[in-house]
Parts: sequence; C-alpha cells; structure tokens
Amino acid sequence: MVTFEYIDTFDYAPASVFALLTDLEARTSWIQGLIEVRVTPAGPAHLGTSYYEVGKFSGFKSEKTMSVTEFEQDRMLVLTTPDGASNPFRESYLIEPLSAGSCRLTITVEVGNVPKVAEFFMRQEMKKSQPQNAESLKSLLTSRAQQASSSEY
Repeated sequence: MVTFEYIDTFDYAPASVFALLTDLEARTSWIQGLIEVRVTPAGPAHLGTSYYEVGKFSGFKSEKTMSVTEFEQDRMLVLTTPDGASNPFRESYLIEPLSAGSCRLTITVEVGNVPKVAEFFMRQEMKKSQPQNAESLKSLLTSRAQQASSSEY
C-alpha cells in the first residue's frame, strides 16, 4: 500500500467540518477531478453507507465503490473498498478539536497495487491536490456558514 497523508487546520467547529465530510454528495464541490458520485442511502454518511465515485486524476479515469467502514460522530470517517478489490483504497478523515471553533484535519489515503513507476506520479499529484482540496473544503464551509447565518434573519 502507498500512503499519502495531509494535515491542515480549519477555523471551523469540528462538527461543521464533519458535517461537510459526511455529505458525500458534496465531494464533487471540493475534490478536484471527481465527475460523479452516488450515495446509498441518500443523506449524511454513517456506518455502512455505500459510496460510488467516478473521477479523472492525472489523465486516468478512476471508478470505485467504497463503504463507510469506520465512523465516530464529529471525529472520524473512513471509506474503504471491499475486501478483495483489485485496487484496494482506503480514505480516512480524522478531526482533532483545537478549540470550540477550530480543529485539525488529518486526511490519509492508502492505495494498493500501485505499480512502482506510477507511485512517483501519484505522490506528486497528491502533494499538489491535497492542499487545493483542503482550500476548496474551507471555501465550501465558509459559504455554508454564510448561508446559515443569512437564513437566520
């Protein structure tokens, strides 16, 4: 397995960050390259939720089905391909509260059966895309917070 890890600090409440992470249908808004997602059942992810995605990364089409295999409210979300998948994939999000209004998010992506020659290119792509995805996630959190505050008036 090839492992990629990215850590960032968010000036948002852990519950707000987690709520967006569990909105799997919103992933096309903050993960570059995602083209299509399907979530079963609809609504926020929970243990056992099935997730299908199609994306294009570094010119290669990716298609996979995962499910939520670990879930801890406002703290951890893990998506994993089924046992025996030809290209095993595990994506985890761990939230550590820093204060009432901020948290640290650790994103870990593990990919199996990666040819040695492709590993270098995947690492380069992840170094570039993970910070961009985190910034997109922050922008989406900001717009959702603004929508929530404007609907309160």
